[in-house]
Amino acid sequence: MKLAFLTPGTGNYYCGVCMRDNSLAHQLMANGHEVTMLPTYLPHFLDEEPAGGEQRIFFGGINVYLQHKFSLFRKTPAWVDKAFDSKWLLKKAAARSGMTSSKDLGEITLSTFRGEDGPLVKEVNKVVDWFKKQGTPDVILLSTIMLAGIGKALRRELKVPVLGFLQGEDSFLDSLLPEYRNEAWNLLAQDVARLDGCIAPSRYFGKLMAERLKITEDSVRHHPNGITLNGFSPRRDAPEIPTLGYLARLCPLKGLDLLVDAYVELKQSGKHENLRLAIAGGMTEEDEPFVDEQRRKLTQAGLIDQVSIAPNLDRDQKLEFLRNLSVFSVPVRYPEAFGLYVIEALAAGVPVVLPESGAFPEIVENAKGGKLYDPNDSMGLTQSLDSILQDPSAAKAMGMTGHEAVAEGYANEKLALSLVDHILEPIHSS
Repeated sequence: MKLAFLTPGTGNYYCGVCMRDNSLAHQLMANGHEVTMLPTYLPHFLDEEPAGGEQRIFFGGINVYLQHKFSLFRKTPAWVDKAFDSKWLLKKAAARSGMTSSKDLGEITLSTFRGEDGPLVKEVNKVVDWFKKQGTPDVILLSTIMLAGIGKALRRELKVPVLGFLQGEDSFLDSLLPEYRNEAWNLLAQDVARLDGCIAPSRYFGKLMAERLKITEDSVRHHPNGITLNGFSPRRDAPEIPTLGYLARLCPLKGLDLLVDAYVELKQSGKHENLRLAIAGGMTEEDEPFVDEQRRKLTQAGLIDQVSIAPNLDRDQKLEFLRNLSVFSVPVRYPEAFGLYVIEALAAGVPVVLPESGAFPEIVENAKGGKLYDPNDSMGLTQSLDSILQDPSAAKAMGMTGHEAVAEGYANEKLALSLVDHILEPIHSS
């Protein structure tokens, strides 16, 4: 099949959605399919080579902002737009993205959802024209449903199926100011109704978004996010130095501060004298004050020398990081749509401790590779970590069970086949 992904980039930190798409695209290409990945908003920041090579950026963040704010830029020639879409300039803009006001963020979101019916019609037409010149794919995949405003135009103009992945968009939309939030949900629901369906990474999130987008559950297919197993080689024995690990965005929503608090409690209990804390994940300038706050907390507790903080690891560094953990936890404050980092930890043979919310119960039940705790219990996280750390042999056995489950149900080597056979081919043939 000839497939195209439209995937937003982050510009300056690793993003699970981008990496999921890139890994899946690589596997689809290995299976003989022709795949194009088109970055949108900002350049991709990946831990692997980009699938299909480098492509121009569509809906570049600077052009989107200028065309939304000033009508003059809705009529600028192509060479001006191309200059604003240069990768080095967009990367600089990404570093300052935290300065975007809540008002601008809400208004730009509405403009994006309006697509060809709003101030960004020129950007929509660029995508449509590119496909008409380069060749029409069999199916277009939107890596997030928030691109549905573009997707509906592509479906109509190119007369091909367009499907959108659901990837935790609810937390972003619900964070918008009240004066934009309801309209954003309504516009998105209208856009989604014009697509050929959605693909949810978990049954939990598929049901939730079907309700919020006012679509039938039958129009939501279930297909878990996956990883490529190449490079994952779990150690068969427990690490000599017990290590608690975290790998996710270094921000309050992911609960890094909760894990730091739990680590301090574990150390102060006197039962885990040698326990270390290893922290890694995506970090932007906006996250730095929060991370500095965690450093101060650990310094005051006299534990900073037993903690490592390593933002934005590349793939090889990430594999080595995970391989040396005893237990893994990301105590998120909101129900996750999936959580690719969970699959990565399990693939490395590391047991996980997660809040009993969102998609985590599905993953842990399927993988048998960890424990869930009640997020409303103030001691739930610490007690669950303590129980796993006190029995290293059982913890390693649990992690290896998780590794085998990932190989069976969450590896892109298998998921790429099921995506084509069970979702894309039937859609294309209908």
